[in-house]
Amino acid sequence: MKHYITLWIALLILPILMLRTANADSALEEVRAKGVLTVCMDVRNLPYSNADPELPGLYVEIAHLLAEELGVKLDLHWLNTLRDSLLADMIRGHCDCVIGVPIEERAMSEAIQLGKNVDFSNPIFGTGYILVKQKSNPASPKTLEDIKLETIGTEAGSIASDVLRQMGYNRRVYRSQIAVLDALKKGQIAYGYVWSNIGWLIEKGSRIQQPEQTDTAYPELEIVKEYIPEARLRWNIAIAFSKETPTQKTRELQNVVNTIIEQKWSEEELKELCEKYYLPYFAPFQEDEEK
Repeated sequence: MKHYITLWIALLILPILMLRTANADSALEEVRAKGVLTVCMDVRNLPYSNADPELPGLYVEIAHLLAEELGVKLDLHWLNTLRDSLLADMIRGHCDCVIGVPIEERAMSEAIQLGKNVDFSNPIFGTGYILVKQKSNPASPKTLEDIKLETIGTEAGSIASDVLRQMGYNRRVYRSQIAVLDALKKGQIAYGYVWSNIGWLIEKGSRIQQPEQTDTAYPELEIVKEYIPEARLRWNIAIAFSKETPTQKTRELQNVVNTIIEQKWSEEELKELCEKYYLPYFAPFQEDEEK
């Protein structure tokens, strides 16, 4: 009889112990146990991501580097962000992380709604709004103040449009970044003030061009290399994790990712990857003032 009571107690306790063990497992242990890192990624968003392995995009290449450092395979969970949210899908548990998320909520509309449920790694690099000019223009402005009297074109409804208006600059707004480039090409504006992916648009004319395209879409234009975005118009880019999972489960994975960012990825390597996709590289910004 005593034997049966002992067995009954053991069977009763075993599921509880198994549940505690499962809850104690960290996200890092789960990733390594599966042997796979799953990353949510936009299916067609060059220069950042693309389902075509011939031209994968910057964030896809970083995802491969991260999986390699973790010693696991990479599984890309593809989404169309015209219909779906990368961060929301991560929170639903469909992937372990999202690569390439601005830490500043204002720079990514979906982060405003989901911000409380998202945590970030250390920054990988900086990004923001940059200046574009005609190659025939000899000026090399380092700040917006240098061109305050010039006509500056930017995308309607963008953060840049709001800030330029608030600061009293002579701005003109256009329906898209490509429309800004077209106006600059025609000489209707002196500078374009656009998102940092504009280098890809200058070279390719579209975010979905195929790798065999070699002609530059806007050969008359170039990025102002000396310009560094001002504090209100720049953000750091990081890897996002879900807070929906218990903190102790995600913390170890975040810590390892932070170590990889800080100790494994050199500035030269990241700069080379950015330049491959015509993106200007900025080291992570150390902000000491309010935006």
